Amino acid sequence: MSRAKFLLLPIIIFLSINCAQNKDEPVVSIGTIKITKSEFEKDFAKFNTSKPDTKEARKEFLGNLINRKLILREAENRGLDKEESFLEDVQDFWEQALLKRAVDKKAKELFLNIKIDDSEIKDFYDANKDKFQGKALEDVYPEIRLVLFKQKQQKAVEDWMSSLKTQANVKINYKELGLE
Repeated sequence: MSRAKFLLLPIIIFLSINCAQNKDEPVVSIGTIKITKSEFEKDFAKFNTSKPDTKEARKEFLGNLINRKLILREAENRGLDKEESFLEDVQDFWEQALLKRAVDKKAKELFLNIKIDDSEIKDFYDANKDKFQGKALEDVYPEIRLVLFKQKQQKAVEDWMSSLKTQANVKINYKELGLE
């Protein structure tokens, strides 16, 4: 039995390597542009959100993908990818995308630690009874909880930004900027 396992091992290794290599072989070639099956599947999943996954939808997507790649190649051949305005657009997009990711990630981190206890809700209710038009605490409990949660979110973000500014040692010449 162990000899059979020993003989099967090279075959299994060969098949697994061959299968892994086939995934990265191009399934579409457009001149020097190569698209692998995994790239096609990833793009199809990302861009084909409104149609069901059918053979016709895949063929239509493939046609659009080829057109897109051809137009991009033409733009590169014309040097559009090196124009200053394009590079500025890329920089702006990069900054916005990175900013969104950083804020989203940090917000999730910060907001997981926010706790609101019943005493805070009761204190807020007592301090703002006139705003609740005689409604009982239990009737406005979720509303107050949400208000307090949003306040704590805002404070957490402000504290985070303040710590970033302190760590970075931000200095501003207000006079030179005409802000004095």
